[in-house]
Amino acid sequence: MKIPPIALRAFGRDDQRLILSKSLFGAAVVAAAVTGLSAGSAEAVQTTTCALPSDLTIGDKTVRNIVCNGVGPDTEIRFNNFGLSYDFGSVIDPPTQGGSISYTIFINQPGFEFAAVGLDSGCIFPALGGCTVTKNVSWIGGSTSLASVNGNPAPLDYLFAAGVTSLDIEDIFLATGNSAVSTANNFFSQRTVVAPPDSVPGPLPILGAGMAFGFSRRLRSRVKASSLV
Repeated sequence: MKIPPIALRAFGRDDQRLILSKSLFGAAVVAAAVTGLSAGSAEAVQTTTCALPSDLTIGDKTVRNIVCNGVGPDTEIRFNNFGLSYDFGSVIDPPTQGGSISYTIFINQPGFEFAAVGLDSGCIFPALGGCTVTKNVSWIGGSTSLASVNGNPAPLDYLFAAGVTSLDIEDIFLATGNSAVSTANNFFSQRTVVAPPDSVPGPLPILGAGMAFGFSRRLRSRVKASSLV
């Protein structure tokens, strides 16, 4: 079933960008305080569109090979960071009931590796059908999937083992009835590479990343809820 044109007009590009900046990018910035502000302040947001996607680089992270399928050419893709937290988000224009955006994100300087990845999304009229954004992540030696349903953050963030510095991502959008996917946000955290000691390392660094991302997930949910009041 197609979404009525009046519904799409009610949620124009400016409204979507406002929701994205208030609830998603704001949460990423605040969550970075948990991972440590000593890594540096936020850099300028990098943007491109699905009409002619270009590579994006912030700090030691580069996003390349962006491919948009089934989404409008005006779909805006934004890359931002604060400290050790990075946010790769899409404002889908117009909102869609099917499509995908794929890309590769990698660390272009030695000394860091990925610690965790999370997913959030936006859904227009979730009660009138429903939305699901599925994130497929693969890297040398492994793969995983996350799902954000009806605009709620994925229940769990994925924690990487040591040595992961490049990720292939595909975000798949699906909506039914009169619902539509309006935004998708990928959250990444990184950690410094630590030389392996003589003994087997303990689980504390991984648990620490899990606690930080658990807080980040709850914070994103609260900020998103407050933006709808």
